[in-house]
Amino acid sequence: MRKLVLLLLGLAVGIVGTANVLNALHRRDAYPRGLMDVMQHHFAALRDDLRANRCGPASLEHLKVLRALDGEIGGAVYGEDTPDAPFREYEQRLRDALTSAPAECTGLAPAADKIGAACEDCHRQYR
Repeated sequence: MRKLVLLLLGLAVGIVGTANVLNALHRRDAYPRGLMDVMQHHFAALRDDLRANRCGPASLEHLKVLRALDGEIGGAVYGEDTPDAPFREYEQRLRDALTSAPAECTGLAPAADKIGAACEDCHRQYR
């Protein structure tokens, strides 16, 4: 009986310990995931506006938010470490696509394609 109780107690402690470790690992990646989710939301809204030919102030606000969040990517993914060279290249491609995007609706569709391509290239490498 004593061995059975100890076995059950060991299983319970193991389950609790495993849950704590998994929770800590999940929290570690919360900021990069959250940042990418917010960027994905704004890019999708911008792309949808352009596809529906309803580009307006809201669309330009999505672009503005993407530009503001662009500077956070390296710190979110690498923290205080120095990003590796390919990551910095992908980050620069995105920055170039965002800064070359016009501040008005005319000509924004090709810029949105470049932004999407920069995101896809990086995700293909790092996912």
